[in-house]
Amino acid sequence: MSLIKKNKIKFFLITLSIIFYTITFYYRDLVMSGSQVDFKIFVFNNIQLFKVNLFDSIKNYGILKDANYPLFYIFHAYLNPFSYSENSYLLSTFTIGFFTFFIFSLCLKKLDFNFIDSLLLSSIILFLPFFTGRAFWGTSANLGWFFLSISFLFFLILKKKIFLDFNKSDLINIFFLCFFSAAALYVRVSLIFFAAFIVYFFCVYDRSFERKKYLLFFFTLFSMPGLYLIFIWGGIYDHANSDIIYLHHSYKNILKNVPIILSLFFFYLWPIFIFEIKDLGTKKFINKYLKSFIFISVVFFALSFTEYLSYLSTNNYGGGAILKFGYLIKDKYNILFLCTSSLGFSIIYNFVKENLKINSFLFFSIFVIYGFPQHLFQDYLEPLIIFLFFTGILSSSLIRHLKENPFFVSSIYYAYFFLFNIASLYIKNNLSLVNNSWAW
Repeated sequence: MSLIKKNKIKFFLITLSIIFYTITFYYRDLVMSGSQVDFKIFVFNNIQLFKVNLFDSIKNYGILKDANYPLFYIFHAYLNPFSYSENSYLLSTFTIGFFTFFIFSLCLKKLDFNFIDSLLLSSIILFLPFFTGRAFWGTSANLGWFFLSISFLFFLILKKKIFLDFNKSDLINIFFLCFFSAAALYVRVSLIFFAAFIVYFFCVYDRSFERKKYLLFFFTLFSMPGLYLIFIWGGIYDHANSDIIYLHHSYKNILKNVPIILSLFFFYLWPIFIFEIKDLGTKKFINKYLKSFIFISVVFFALSFTEYLSYLSTNNYGGGAILKFGYLIKDKYNILFLCTSSLGFSIIYNFVKENLKINSFLFFSIFVIYGFPQHLFQDYLEPLIIFLFFTGILSSSLIRHLKENPFFVSSIYYAYFFLFNIASLYIKNNLSLVNNSWAW
């Protein structure tokens, strides 16, 4: 196939993804996401409350029953000129979702992808049901992903300079890196993992003392709003008006959420390993992953036999698509789910083995921070896992498959998530499942 013909097909696929994103916005009632419920119950109403009285809304934030910090509401109440009505507001958040896709493509361009390939690979997120659901219904994750994608962009710019001397342009890039990563966590608290990773990465790898100094200075500066909130609330949350954090978040949940997070890493990254099988051959590929897979499988099935993992069989809220598919096919012992969790462990184990310093800290922070919720939903890590791998922040030589096969990688993901959307819609609209067990 000639380069011109291949580029025409790539442009067609990019256009198709944008059309799909636009059409599904107009049929957003059908989207498989809990965002619609959040929007109708509290999101838009809370924005209007912030418009009426900013200080009282912040001081009594616990009344609003939102587990995240209030920048999301401040942004839309005072910086979004379209938040005066539901329809205009949702159109604006749809646009923010589209800008996230475009910024993601700029991140890939920093990794030396050409323009069309960066757009093609980044357009995958326009097929993701939970990412689009957040954009279509304007919940906090939509703005969080937007700010996080911008911080990725500045991180990649500075990452290329860690062995170079400090210059004046670095100061501007450091400022925006700290600003947008701080903004992301003030919108979505779980995104604090990336701010922690930034500090770790540059303190360990950057040869410039000046860059480290300014990085710590700006993060200290941007921590002031958080310290102010702690001061007026008397803690990390408005405990006087709500116990939502204590009721639904605890370090005791971390180990219970490990199998779920492992399964989600498999869910979003398995297409990449089709290309590794092609490179290594089936035998070498199996040898690479078999030992870690067998080890963790024995651990998981031993825990399952002792009923430590019995909570997986009664997880009405959260757990991800694979766990809920197991419910559908009457997988009483969650064999499918535990196998995918074991595969996810093998994937992560080899990532860590390949780059211990970077990946071990990154995975540790993700497992700890995302492990706190009592109910871990799939949309908490969508599109985060794809972001981290595609941008190379999750350090792996496997990223070469994106550069060598952007067309085929994108095609597989397009087909995969298109079918996932169709299956989700069918399940949502045709199956009556008790206890809301399809809240993923």
